[in-house]
Amino acid sequence: MGQLEKDQNGQIMPQKTNKGLVDMLGRLVNERGYLIDTNGNIIDNQNRLIWQKKDLKNGEFPKIFPFTKFNIKRIQGEFDLDDQG
Repeated sequence: MGQLEKDQNGQIMPQKTNKGLVDMLGRLVNERGYLIDTNGNIIDNQNRLIWQKKDLKNGEFPKIFPFTKFNIKRIQGEFDLDDQG
């Protein structure tokens, strides 16, 4: 992530320049605040490739686990009640 200011609602505020969106240090970022190279690939702070642009979805990298689809019943066992409840 780039170093970005946030508004009162916690939304990032990248700066717009003629190069594109930049963080407070002048590094290129995408609309989600991730550091990018000139091709739009997500990079780390040492300019190493992390995710290729073709793998991004709406500026976000793919999530490894589907946290939003978590279903507690998938990990719970089946229980029978005994005489004592």
